[in-house]
Amino acid sequence: MQKEGKNFPIKIGLEVHGYLNTKEKLFCKCKVSEDDLPNINVCPICTGQPGSKPMAPNESAVNKLIQIALILKSKINKNWTWQRKHYNWADLPKGYQNTISGPHSTPCAVGGKFKGINIAEAHLEEDPAQWNPENGKINYNRSGFPLIEIVTEPEFSSAEQVVEWLKALILFLLYIKSIRKNAGIKVDVNVSTYGDRVEMKNLNSLEKIHKAIDYEIARQSENYKEKIEQKRETLTFDEKLGRTIKMREKEGAADYRFIPDPDLPILKINEKKINEMKKKLPEMPDKKLGKLISKFKIKEKDAKILTKNLELVEFVEELINENINIRDDISWITIELLRILNYNKKTLEDEDVDIKPLHLSELIKLVNSKKITVLKAKQIMNDFIPKSFSVKEKGDIDKINDEAVGNLCRQVIDENPRIVEEYKNGKEASLNFLIGQVMKLSGRRADFKVAREKLLELINSFRKF
Repeated sequence: MQKEGKNFPIKIGLEVHGYLNTKEKLFCKCKVSEDDLPNINVCPICTGQPGSKPMAPNESAVNKLIQIALILKSKINKNWTWQRKHYNWADLPKGYQNTISGPHSTPCAVGGKFKGINIAEAHLEEDPAQWNPENGKINYNRSGFPLIEIVTEPEFSSAEQVVEWLKALILFLLYIKSIRKNAGIKVDVNVSTYGDRVEMKNLNSLEKIHKAIDYEIARQSENYKEKIEQKRETLTFDEKLGRTIKMREKEGAADYRFIPDPDLPILKINEKKINEMKKKLPEMPDKKLGKLISKFKIKEKDAKILTKNLELVEFVEELINENINIRDDISWITIELLRILNYNKKTLEDEDVDIKPLHLSELIKLVNSKKITVLKAKQIMNDFIPKSFSVKEKGDIDKINDEAVGNLCRQVIDENPRIVEEYKNGKEASLNFLIGQVMKLSGRRADFKVAREKLLELINSFRKF
């Protein structure tokens, strides 16, 4: 449904570029990394040295594109022809970009639909180098990174619709581990209202995309009132100024001088390869969400938290296999597990993190059977980063009995007469301090409720004299 302006429909289309999650570049063996020093992951191929020839395309990149096409429900073409897309820019060492797009090439995949929006095509290409316009320096580490480009039909009508659709797309792509999580996406946004479309290049955040679309719709609407002709243009969005800036007149396909690359043979994709990739697809977020709510009776709010991360929801499924009532114990995941991960700035998929569902299930069962306190369990969880362990390895963790708690309460009262007096005079927070001291002395093995009751009992008994 197109949104109508005062006198015209608003049509928005996207060209979404995602960095494929591979270890090597598309046509060479150089490492894919954003964190290394500039210009160290390079070779004659990815820097376009004279006489260098590309290697066969990275098989992992090809496989990931096939899986992406499958979740988009696109038709996967069987013959992929590489094209040279020519343009002169500081970040393009060869003077052309290798891509499976253009007027003489059949895209890797065509058609399909995702979240109500029709897909025009999806194809594989290489990224240029990284050029810094402020200092003119170029980092060739990125030159040759494998990219997927997903092109939608111009069926969006608002910035809000675009952002929500992109959030869903990114989540699905992360579920199949096809794009690099920390590399982000780059989106070219095409907007047309009363005249030719304009293309806003390289928008790299959802917030920026939202602002750019809103501004461009408003600008074109104002130009329409002023009877200014809207020409086909390429724009950039200046976030500091909050406005689009013209880069150049929009190029046509002829401007890029597409030609088939003589150094890269046609890539043939057979049905066996497609079926292999299809079998490796995990359940998608929508299916996971429905199962968590209907089968395991998890509240929708908690289920949505879990399904935002494939590793997290799979962790929960393993906990369920360990006979944990996940509906009643969900806070151990959505609150406590996320707490320790966020505090340590880690995720479950990090290579140096090894938290096993079996170990957390042991901890939960000990709490539920009242053998250890909740506070003690939380303290143990703090040590689950980077590697979890069986709680049996922690030695003496059992909850101490009520008599022992009473003795600790007497010790705390004797050692803190001023705090006790403050509580007697009406300062309620002083009681929390005393309880905290009991928990500290017990190594968090004392039951919190018992400690509170014993302290009140002892303090009130002193008041009688």
